[in-house]
Amino acid sequence: MASSFVTRGSSVLEPLGLSRPKVDIELVGQTDGHVNAYTTKDRIEGTVTIKVDRDTRFDEVDITFEGSSRTSVERVAMPGRTGAYQTFLRLRQPIEDAAYPTPRVLEAGRTYSFPFTFVVPDRLLPHVCSHKKTNIHVERSHTLLPPSLGDPMLSSNGKSALNDLAPEMCRISYLVRATVQRKLDHSSPKTLASVGKKVRIIPAVDEEPPLNITDDETYCIRKEKDVKRGFMRGKLGRLVVASSQPKPVQISPPNCQANDSVSTAATVHLRFDPVGKEAPPRLGTVWSKLRVSSLFSAEPWGDYPSPRNLPWAQIGQGCYTETVPLSTMCVASAQWTKHTSGSNLSRCDSMESTSSADSLTGPSASFTGSTYYTASVVVPITLPKSKAFVPTFHSCLISRIYCLELSISYHTPNTNILTPTASLKIPIQLASQPRSDTKAKEPHEISLLEVDAEFFSPRSIAPPQQACVAPPEYTENQGALLPPDRSVNLSAIPRAPRVNAGTAF
Repeated sequence: MASSFVTRGSSVLEPLGLSRPKVDIELVGQTDGHVNAYTTKDRIEGTVTIKVDRDTRFDEVDITFEGSSRTSVERVAMPGRTGAYQTFLRLRQPIEDAAYPTPRVLEAGRTYSFPFTFVVPDRLLPHVCSHKKTNIHVERSHTLLPPSLGDPMLSSNGKSALNDLAPEMCRISYLVRATVQRKLDHSSPKTLASVGKKVRIIPAVDEEPPLNITDDETYCIRKEKDVKRGFMRGKLGRLVVASSQPKPVQISPPNCQANDSVSTAATVHLRFDPVGKEAPPRLGTVWSKLRVSSLFSAEPWGDYPSPRNLPWAQIGQGCYTETVPLSTMCVASAQWTKHTSGSNLSRCDSMESTSSADSLTGPSASFTGSTYYTASVVVPITLPKSKAFVPTFHSCLISRIYCLELSISYHTPNTNILTPTASLKIPIQLASQPRSDTKAKEPHEISLLEVDAEFFSPRSIAPPQQACVAPPEYTENQGALLPPDRSVNLSAIPRAPRVNAGTAF
């Protein structure tokens, strides 16, 4: 099948004159030509089947669910590339001894089946993000499960392969791997055959607090502009355009019917401060675009990256941005509301009387009169179905952020060579909804006796008797930087964690 691929050979069989075991992975709900997609708390169920042409001695069948990220960055200071590879997730399916044949020999003509079940976690273990950080919130973001990214075969809506707007320089992959091993003498186990089947993971992502963009030049939530009578003429006044970060765009879970309704909306607040008794300009059209930025690095991010604050590839960092048009809307019918300085704004339209709108569209730098005008335009935001969008995320090596561009045109009494416009760049988050059948935790009512037992009972401060260790089926590996112009071989992942000199992991 297209989604299965052999990742390791069977060189150990060649000196023994044996054939390679034929390993196949069948997922529940698998459709030919499509890749299964899952979200947080979904069960990845299936069966590994093994066949051989000749009797083959083996010792163990290892079934794992793995997640890895890879980056590659072109250097500017010197020719070549630098990059990094990290395995941030490895879940292991335990297999009882009774499930193996006795003796451990795969017989020709027989089919051996090993079922497996994995549950997609919502978080990674803390030691995955062990590098230095300059922001105390980074570790929480880096230990959230990142989405699949950068593989066009995985960016599928079930009908066709879609573009997830990621460059070739960064990739996040998940796969179910089945490996047949044999131990020779006292050396480490040798791989007889290894097959992996790709899966697509889009984790559920909750809404995050609005970004603090005070010192980030990537965004512009307020802009002032002179409104002139025409080309080479005097000005009528000054226009203020402002907006705040809208609510996140909600992405539907995988294999669920997408919601055709408007995901969210952004409100553009306008204010016009006339020079004298001039009327405000007539509004024209609002264009909305989505800027999609994929940020990647050869070293782990110590803080949240921004496209404008990168030192770029000189130290192994890069940014790839694409712009996706969203909508074009005529707002010529929008009405201006006249205000007099000191008047009660609560009598105005509800959208204009909010404190947030008032603070965003405060007086312009040249406002000296007593009369001004305000207006608001609501811009619906809906993602096109021709692209595969992933939720906003930040991992150790790769981040995905979004920016909403809003441009509004206006018309003055005299003809202009070019229609004047004012543009804003607003941060926006893409979140992913959990499945509707996922049961929420029921609230637990705490009784007075429980409160007394928790807060007023004597408490032991003795050290614990046994240290807490990670589950044996959950291991991780963090790899070294990629050498120049070398592709990643998933089969080269060592089984035990290691730390390589020269990397930040």
